[in-house]
Amino acid sequence: AQGTVEGYSALSPAGARETIGRRSGDPGFVLLDVRTPKEFDAERIEGAVMIDYLSPSFRDEIAKLDRRKTYLVYCRTGHRTNGALKVMRELGFPNVFEFAGGITKWKAAGFPTAR
Repeated sequence: AQGTVEGYSALSPAGARETIGRRSGDPGFVLLDVRTPKEFDAERIEGAVMIDYLSPSFRDEIAKLDRRKTYLVYCRTGHRTNGALKVMRELGFPNVFEFAGGITKWKAAGFPTAR
């Protein structure tokens, strides 16, 4: 997929939903929302945890995460996700997926969000 950080795969809304469903309850899988707390509180994909890409402590927060886990990263449309993936690549995270198009494409596909 175009624009994907080297070595990381991008998932479509259907692919993301399938992966989230399959890995639900798996402690080795993390759905990571990199939007702001305000956006996250308004609506999110069920089961997501948030680390704000725009926060000055973003890199430090990501650095604390377990590199053995698999991460599926999303934002609103994909721009912040791309930046987040670059940071995760630099910090040596091997198993990361990008949800291309973010929550905007998720909702456009008719998939539910949580509040």
